[in-house]
Amino acid sequence: MEPVIRIENLQKAFHEGRALIWAVNGVSLDIYPGEAVGLVGESGCGKTTTARCLLRLLEPTKGRVLFQGTDLTALKSRQMRTQRRHLQMVFQDPNSSLNPRFSIRRTLAEPLHLHGLGSGKTAQARLEETMTRVNLEPQMLGRYPHQLSGGQKQRVGIARAIITEPRFVALDEPTSSLDMSIRIQVLSLLQRLQQQLGMAYLFISHDLSAVRFLCSRIFVMYLGRVIEAGPADEIFDHPTHPYTQALLSAIPIPDPKTRRTRILLEGEPPSLFNLPKGCGFYDRCRNRKPSCALEPPALRDAGGGHFVACGE
Repeated sequence: MEPVIRIENLQKAFHEGRALIWAVNGVSLDIYPGEAVGLVGESGCGKTTTARCLLRLLEPTKGRVLFQGTDLTALKSRQMRTQRRHLQMVFQDPNSSLNPRFSIRRTLAEPLHLHGLGSGKTAQARLEETMTRVNLEPQMLGRYPHQLSGGQKQRVGIARAIITEPRFVALDEPTSSLDMSIRIQVLSLLQRLQQQLGMAYLFISHDLSAVRFLCSRIFVMYLGRVIEAGPADEIFDHPTHPYTQALLSAIPIPDPKTRRTRILLEGEPPSLFNLPKGCGFYDRCRNRKPSCALEPPALRDAGGGHFVACGE
């Protein structure tokens, strides 16, 4: 099976005065049709920048992004516009991603208009069907964002993303601003929509329990690089990279009788202005060797589709 999304050696640098900040530094991954892939890591590691470069909301500095074999990074703006129907994004904060002056009807009708997907009664039927799909009453189409709860606003954001029936959706922390009970409802909704519409997801989240619930594979990022990747159960049950082990040890356990050793990392990540020559995790790693400081380790096959960038 061919991947719906293929990222090859993606790099993104930002200018800060005369200096360069390498927010993404050589990310490669595949996402297959109907698959949900998790992208995890601490704040500032490059997750959101990777997603925005994938959709060309930001222009990559180097590398390629292929959608169903088409190199998106080689397309001109007009050519890219025709692809956007199939590539959508749900943003983290619905309060800033929804136009407060647009009714829900106008918010959802805008993509249909831009991509020529219907008007009149056809568009109205599609609007009502999409509202029902995200568990919102069609009667709410006349409301404005300020008249909705946080969970309802995020459902509108999801509705806007799926109304064009895309092949791929990037989800940037879509549940982080929601209460726990609403968070569970939204995750179940995303899972159901994926099964119904056959979409592929890139799910970015700090909530590792949510990632395990929704995703079949996980990529762990640190300092702009993928340092571990594999099936979700393999990553959670047999984490190999010291950073992944520390990340998973921080997941809260609902049972107060269960005890787990928390791995506390020393120090801070290196400055993006001055990336180290070797492994970016070297100064914080309890298993470091002198050779780790010389060059960044490449992803090696640990078996079973599990890859890790560590010399251990």
